[in-house]
Amino acid sequence: MPTITRPTRVTPAQALAVATTLALPALAQGVVVRRPTMVRLAALADADGRAVRLLRRLRAEHGDAPLLVPVPGRGHAVLPLASHDVLAVLEDRAFTPATREKRGALAHFQPDGVLITPDHGLRQRRRSLNDEVLSTDLRPFARVVEEEAATLPREGVLTWQVFHAAHWRLVRRIVLGDGARDDVTLVRQLDRLRRDANWSSLRGQRTDVRTAFLRRLRGHLARAEPGSLAATLAAAHAPADVHADGQVPHWLFAFDAVAMAVYRALALLAGHPAPPVHDLLRAAVLESLRLWPTTIAILREVIGPNPWGAPEGTLVVIYSPYVNRAEPGSSYRPELWVDGGDTWAGVPFSAGFARCAGEELVLFTAATLLGAILRERELRPSVRLEGAMPGTLDHFHLRFAVKAADR
Repeated sequence: MPTITRPTRVTPAQALAVATTLALPALAQGVVVRRPTMVRLAALADADGRAVRLLRRLRAEHGDAPLLVPVPGRGHAVLPLASHDVLAVLEDRAFTPATREKRGALAHFQPDGVLITPDHGLRQRRRSLNDEVLSTDLRPFARVVEEEAATLPREGVLTWQVFHAAHWRLVRRIVLGDGARDDVTLVRQLDRLRRDANWSSLRGQRTDVRTAFLRRLRGHLARAEPGSLAATLAAAHAPADVHADGQVPHWLFAFDAVAMAVYRALALLAGHPAPPVHDLLRAAVLESLRLWPTTIAILREVIGPNPWGAPEGTLVVIYSPYVNRAEPGSSYRPELWVDGGDTWAGVPFSAGFARCAGEELVLFTAATLLGAILRERELRPSVRLEGAMPGTLDHFHLRFAVKAADR
């Protein structure tokens, strides 16, 4: 049942603490694409850890009630802290994912994306298309993952730059086909638009870059290369108003975040060795996403009657670093995800009607990539991860000493 817990107003001092300790560092790191320098500073300052501790203190003072925080130009924002409140928001259609902030950000590169579609009927049609395409047979993608994993070093050093480039190659092949493997220009154009998206509607849209990006993307989609998601999309025959091609930029955007999760999972597995079984590798990816969410804040906006009686337009902010650690804690706990774990473990793929449609695709490719890397290599990370995990793990500067695995 939806919660009926009423939000509690924070004091002006507490509101200032939320703004400076939580909101500003999250925005500085980049909500659409991470800024390496700011992630580095956040890690050095333990910014995410400080934000989590602040919310723990506020919850201890105010109880489980959501926090009502004033936001300049936005009235108030509600921050749910308890798991039942988080789920109530994500499962209730009175809270839309198409918030003002999200529309301003994602419109830079995916104006037709399902998450920023305000019309309920159209959003449902776009969601159905995403579900249909992304639930395709995943097994053929294993070959692509294995081949790109084989390009990574077996001796020496593995850096984020080398890993990220290989990951983008497999993403382009899975989404668009082998013909897109080396199209780095497509990614550079997307990254330019995503950097603008960090500023939401405060930054004007680069229509020239977006036009060039979409033209290039549609060229790949027109091939509908067999064995790719592009081919499955072409066979779906979606209605014209769904703008099928317009869903693909979100797949590329979301898939890029997977690289962070896999790279960090490598560091977790190096410190917590486990048999290279698919379910355990999958659990490592989920723990990576739980401990270091690639989506720092899940946003919703009130559009109808709701359990809190919040007025229409109220912003709801689910701060993932806190809610993912609130109950299971900050240690590495892969058992949360094995055999249908019975403990709340946050929302690494969101939840409810806007849950990530590509969750199974992501976890399959991520676990397959981990297995392919670890089968041939022994890795020693530059950061030792034991006990309580740090609030921020700077993947940009994370390195691995690599040597070929003994056979």
